[in-house]
Amino acid sequence: MGLMIMSLKRKIFAGVGLSLLALAALAASHLWPALFPPKNIDVGVAIGEKVPLDQPLRNAAGEPTSLAEIAGPNGTVLVLVRSAHWCPFCKVQLANHAEIAGDLDQRGYTLASLSYDQPKKLAEFAADMEQSYLILSDTESVFIDAVGLRDPQYSEDHFAYGVPRASVLMFSPDGTVQAKFVSADYRQRPSNEYVL
Repeated sequence: MGLMIMSLKRKIFAGVGLSLLALAALAASHLWPALFPPKNIDVGVAIGEKVPLDQPLRNAAGEPTSLAEIAGPNGTVLVLVRSAHWCPFCKVQLANHAEIAGDLDQRGYTLASLSYDQPKKLAEFAADMEQSYLILSDTESVFIDAVGLRDPQYSEDHFAYGVPRASVLMFSPDGTVQAKFVSADYRQRPSNEYVL
């Protein structure tokens, strides 16, 4: 009988310990961005400069579009991601930012994302994630290069050649950059609160 009670106490203690550990991990995941915010670096298009609004892009359906066509009354918040196909950090960021698409729309901004992925890959991601905002394709990285945000660490023979640095650009309807964030580390992305 005494052994059964000790065994039961150990199980309870282990269960409580695991629960506390899980709670601590959950708390840490929410506190991490506040404790260790992503570092913003000053590269690419500068605040006050203009982005090329008429640069041909494609939406997830493969249809031609441009940033001029999609701009909200106050402008656009454009999230540049490495890949919605193979980058787990990008997928999480895109899913998170979907939560603020309505808030940005109420403020007069269109939320859109852009990567070098083929439209078909973007369509697959959008369907899997039930993505509610525009996902744009710049397969030749022409826009990415025009705003100076190509990630320079990849050579032409690397599959990631042409990806942008993880960035967020906010610009007016005429393309003037009002705010920007360019992450020093592709694994760290700005929070929804930061973007708002």
